[in-house]
Amino acid sequence: MTAMVLERVRERLVPGEVIWKLHYEPSSSSTQELARAAAARGAGEGWTVVTDVQREGRGRLGRPWVAPPETALLFSTILQPPLDVLPLLPLLAALAVAGGIEGSTGAVPDLKWPNDVLLNGKKLAGILLERPAGPDVVLGVGLNVNQSPQEVPDGGTSLAIELGHELERESLLAAILNDLGNAYERADREGIAWIVPGWRSRSSMLGEAVAFHRDGKLIRGIAEDVLADGALRVRLEGGAQISVVAGEIERLRTAQS
Repeated sequence: MTAMVLERVRERLVPGEVIWKLHYEPSSSSTQELARAAAARGAGEGWTVVTDVQREGRGRLGRPWVAPPETALLFSTILQPPLDVLPLLPLLAALAVAGGIEGSTGAVPDLKWPNDVLLNGKKLAGILLERPAGPDVVLGVGLNVNQSPQEVPDGGTSLAIELGHELERESLLAAILNDLGNAYERADREGIAWIVPGWRSRSSMLGEAVAFHRDGKLIRGIAEDVLADGALRVRLEGGAQISVVAGEIERLRTAQS
């Protein structure tokens, strides 16, 4: 394993609407906390921090995100999305991460609502979006790159496991940031109507049985669609349809995929 070298990332970045300002911390408590502090100082859109060791990394719902040193891609960036993009940012971020992975490695990830990235049915990457005060959104990504089977949690995987060889993290980071920048520019040119269809095209979960908790109860149904506002439409056993706007969705598949 080797430490992240930002110059290798910078030389692969494509100039665009978002100017990425890259920062490296060999070790940190959490890239999210570093980015939130930078946002409070007025760092602005494109400020990005990447680390090789994250002592208190966290995912959605406050879950810990742990990886051995110099094996995962761990970064957070500050975004200032237009108001119409904001509700769909979880889907757009997942699209950018999946697109960057595919463009850099050839692996084709699968998306789980709202913003988990899977490969061969196992969790490959997690995405965390937080909104501090003001126009900023802090986007955090934890992508398993070079971990061995013993170094990933149950139900997880890494690119090295699935592809059979280690990968350079710098090219992955550049590809994801380039894809995210391209998505921003496309939203400016074309509006946001393409985001949900794009997400659908990368997800296998629609039509599957799912479960989630609401008001302390476990609810089961079929994931029917993702709506224009990014909500997940679920058809319950009795035929009623409800919209899920947040929370953890469990896929109830009888066979691993």
